[in-house]
Amino acid sequence: MSPFMEKVLLLLGVLCCIQVSTALMCYDCNSEFDPRCGDPFEPYSIGEVNCSKQEPLEHLKEKYKPMLCRKTVQKIYGKTRIVRGCGYIPDERTDKECIRRSGTHDVSATYCACTKELCNGAASQKPLILALAAGLLLFMTRQSIGAYSS
Repeated sequence: MSPFMEKVLLLLGVLCCIQVSTALMCYDCNSEFDPRCGDPFEPYSIGEVNCSKQEPLEHLKEKYKPMLCRKTVQKIYGKTRIVRGCGYIPDERTDKECIRRSGTHDVSATYCACTKELCNGAASQKPLILALAAGLLLFMTRQSIGAYSS
């Protein structure tokens, strides 16, 4: 393989691993109406929403625009409901940890917020990206070793 072709393949590999987006896409569902929205999460054919283009909520219109994805797990009197969608107000826990709140009797809620593409689903795409990058690096290394030994 020519050095030019190796560089082209390397550039294509790097570009495939970079996530370029001007929009924040989040899953948008409620397990009360769609059981696939629950845990374990089944994102195949679940609705996605472009939070960057969504109208702000009336009571937040002047201050906050949708800027993150949110997953809320509500437990009320033994029944669990999971809601995924856009979020508006970040805090110091965004992208780090979830917040658990308990109410009176048998009521609790756990809120998780994140700022990456479709991050309010269950699985991360980082392992896939890392595997692709490692495979490309291995391929390029083997090709360059083969070129030097010829």
